Amino acid sequence: MYLSPTLEQSTLVEARRRAWQLLDSINRIDEIVSTWQRRHSSRRQFANLDSRILKDCGISEADRFIAINKPFWEA
Repeated sequence: MYLSPTLEQSTLVEARRRAWQLLDSINRIDEIVSTWQRRHSSRRQFANLDSRILKDCGISEADRFIAINKPFWEA
């Protein structure tokens, strides 16, 4: 025999679903912020490279200037 869920059970199921959605959103935000932090750190390190190293890699000062002046949210 099929018993329909009570209002309390339905509310609990909905609350759990929303909690998982919230957790998923928080995880995505955390991934985005981590990416931004990595970009910021990488660009700061790139800015500190010696000109000789850049030349060996075939990177011009102009290319470095453009790269290190990008906002952290841009790839």
